[in-house]
Amino acid sequence: MGTRSSIAFDEFGTARGAMGIDSARFRNDDTLGIAIGNFANQMNALYVQQRDSLIFADEAIKAGVGPASQALLKFGLFFFDYDLGGRLDVMTANGHLEEDIEKFQKNQRYRQPAQLFWNRGGKGMSFLPVPAEKCGTDIFKPIVGRGLAFADIDGDGDLDVVMTQINGPPLLLRNDQKLGHHWLRLKLIGAKCNRDAIGASIRTRIGNQTLSRQVMPTRSYLSQCELPVTIGLGKATHVDSVEIIWPGGSVEKIETPPLDRLTVVRQSR
Repeated sequence: MGTRSSIAFDEFGTARGAMGIDSARFRNDDTLGIAIGNFANQMNALYVQQRDSLIFADEAIKAGVGPASQALLKFGLFFFDYDLGGRLDVMTANGHLEEDIEKFQKNQRYRQPAQLFWNRGGKGMSFLPVPAEKCGTDIFKPIVGRGLAFADIDGDGDLDVVMTQINGPPLLLRNDQKLGHHWLRLKLIGAKCNRDAIGASIRTRIGNQTLSRQVMPTRSYLSQCELPVTIGLGKATHVDSVEIIWPGGSVEKIETPPLDRLTVVRQSR
């Protein structure tokens, strides 16, 4: 299926050393994107769905997540809305395999900084690398990064990050979003489907935009993210509708939940 869908190789037909992977509708429409973190001297991949829903094209260079990532060896990777702006951003945890790699490749280091890409929207250069002055220096401390996961650890609505590293303790990066952005946070409980509602999709409509998110803890590299789904709303103070597509295909519209707090949604029997 990877070969048939054009996600098994780069545009020249060369296999790459894929590690972390995630998928999302990062453009706030029906277009699915698959992001993959690759080996050192290989760019991130961002395979974007074309008119044929089973055909993808690598738009990493066009979108902005490619060239800036090329030198790094990427492991953990996921989509998440780090600033609650309503668009899904991308983060990677990075680190080489060889402790003495810089003796053989002058542009390489064993310990490498993470990368964070902000999604500014649009179909062109939509992702921009976030500098330290916009998110603090701790996130870019060079480590031998491997696992990467997110969760709202401190319960304030924005998503915190955990990175694991070789020969070092896990790092907990607390997110203190100060932009005044609003958010929805939903915890789904299945009745007819699995209790954790893994696989369920949430479609939130705001004006002419549809924000699609999925209950899917398995993402990144050897990592599990939290089950509740956080949906950033930016400056919006209300949503027009919220629809849940439960595993199995049943669709349920829910009353507009309150903003800036956790709402538990139980599947109707």
